[in-house]
Amino acid sequence: MKASYYKIIFDEETPFRCTYIDLPVFDHPWHFHPELELTLILESEGIRYIGDHTSSFKAGDLVLVGPNLPHLWLNDKKSLEDTVGRSRRITLQFPEDFMSRIFKDAIELQPLAQLFKIAERGISFSTETSSQISPLLLDINKKKGLPKWAAVFNLLSQLTEAYDYRLLASPGYLPKFTNRDCNLMSQIFRHIRNNIENKITLQEMADMACLTKPSFCRFFKQKTSKSFFTFLNEYRVNNTKRMLLDDKHLPIGLIAQKSGFPSVQHFNSKFKELNNGLTPSQYKKANGL
Repeated sequence: MKASYYKIIFDEETPFRCTYIDLPVFDHPWHFHPELELTLILESEGIRYIGDHTSSFKAGDLVLVGPNLPHLWLNDKKSLEDTVGRSRRITLQFPEDFMSRIFKDAIELQPLAQLFKIAERGISFSTETSSQISPLLLDINKKKGLPKWAAVFNLLSQLTEAYDYRLLASPGYLPKFTNRDCNLMSQIFRHIRNNIENKITLQEMADMACLTKPSFCRFFKQKTSKSFFTFLNEYRVNNTKRMLLDDKHLPIGLIAQKSGFPSVQHFNSKFKELNNGLTPSQYKKANGL
């Protein structure tokens, strides 16, 4: 069993690759590659998976993913049903040996080497940093030759000076994947998204994976470092957080129901457990609602 490996082709003139992606929905499977990747979401929303970390994303989401760290931006049901919106992002990718290939042992570039090192866990930058980086990243996609190099290093310099970020994957997260693993994990993630409002049993997940229940539990724990139901609750709570902020007047009971919680009490309990003791109402107030 194995995660989907993606081979990235770089231009001959530059050891980095900038790509603008505009799709109805993001459709890549959960995948990995040896290149570092900076992704800025321009338009879209849903749930993103970085290693063993799960959280919601929306426009402005800026994440740097290190080498061979599995990742996926998966649109939610609302995005799938939206016939007007798009899913747009821009990515900047670097080969794993970018530092040694271009500069060897340059003391001035140690902050950049450190940035690439901590990206092994995935880095989520703040909204403020994202707003500063967004025009730079869009500008890189339009440039060629030396001006493109200058624009890339200007962007990287600003990222090394950003201190308002979160590391995503757990310390020591070292998954072993095959292409089949990633395909199966993508299938699991999509099944959860498409059935978010329904009861999801361990038996149906095991049947979908063509495994016994104990084998499915072992497989899922090996690939995500957490149990299936821990992951499922995290996914559902992340879905409710997006709904709490987007649908300001929607009753909390209905949000809990639409996210698959059997009762408001169970929802409140899991929400507080996964949000440092904050209730849904306190979470809304903390976000200015």
